[in-house]
Amino acid sequence: MKKNIMTLLAIILSFSYCGKKGPLVLEPEKLPPAVNDLRLRQVGSQIELSWKFPVLLSDKKTPLPSSQIRGVAVYHLAKPFNPETFLKKSELLARPKAGELLQRGQGTFACALPIKAKLLKDKEHAFALTYQLGRTRSALSAIEKITMRTPPEPVRDLKTSREGKVVVLNWSRPQVDSEGQPLKAITGYTVYRRILQGNNLDAFAAVNEKAVKGEYYEDHDTGADGDYEYQVASLLDERIESAPSAAVRIKIQDTFAPDVPANLVAFTAKDHVFLTWEAVRDRDLAHYLVYRKSAKDEDFKLLDAAVTDNFYRDRQVAKGQMYAYTVVAVDKKGNESEPSRAVRQFFE
Repeated sequence: MKKNIMTLLAIILSFSYCGKKGPLVLEPEKLPPAVNDLRLRQVGSQIELSWKFPVLLSDKKTPLPSSQIRGVAVYHLAKPFNPETFLKKSELLARPKAGELLQRGQGTFACALPIKAKLLKDKEHAFALTYQLGRTRSALSAIEKITMRTPPEPVRDLKTSREGKVVVLNWSRPQVDSEGQPLKAITGYTVYRRILQGNNLDAFAAVNEKAVKGEYYEDHDTGADGDYEYQVASLLDERIESAPSAAVRIKIQDTFAPDVPANLVAFTAKDHVFLTWEAVRDRDLAHYLVYRKSAKDEDFKLLDAAVTDNFYRDRQVAKGQMYAYTVVAVDKKGNESEPSRAVRQFFE
């Protein structure tokens, strides 16, 4: 009987490999890889983690089905660690579900978790996370570390006003930290803003690229109508900041014209008159209008209504003629500046 079974197995194996050459090649596993670009930031007494989910599974061919991401698991360790034993020795800090994650734009997700006050005493902390894809847990992310500190108390007196198109913010420097102890130094501030347009409310986002050094900020980016809300946070360093101030709101309706284009000059080239001027710095600038008047014209006539650079080549010129030019700036709402100072140029 045993001999018959062995013979049968041999026959099955021979058929299995019939017509095949070389060893049997297995399909690579399709597992969820670790998240990308994990970053840490302390905001008040919270730790904020941000990251990007991979776009491909571990075979590097199959798209990762983001709709099947169920949530993340955040792990924390507050003592020296060995990366190989981190997952075993760390504590599971939280399990935010997919619907609870914050979206920061450009494919970045985040979650903010409270930290006990006793852990904010210049201690180094390590964090990592995994995510659940269907029934499968991803690989552990890179382990990131941050030294937490007692943050400044929030700014208490943020005020807003308006000077033309510009929103002006003022506040006072915090004097103590969140535990009431004298605050020695800060490196600056971050200004956050969101805009309410109808029923659409943006999330707060930083509007300054570098830390604001004084207790004053001008927001020139006010081209969209709506209710603007602002918050300010104090920075101990680039990764540690206070809780945000209470929000202040101001209503914006853009009826203000852009700045007048300055320093318009003209040159004669081989086959055209070349114009250039200082670029208008309004953030909602849309384009420029270029006007021209020849000796036979009583008024300036529109030469080009869609100039997006701060220069222009007038090729519609005739030799031996004198021309005058002026330029107008137009913003995205259609508000027009006053005409620039006119310049004259003779085309030889």
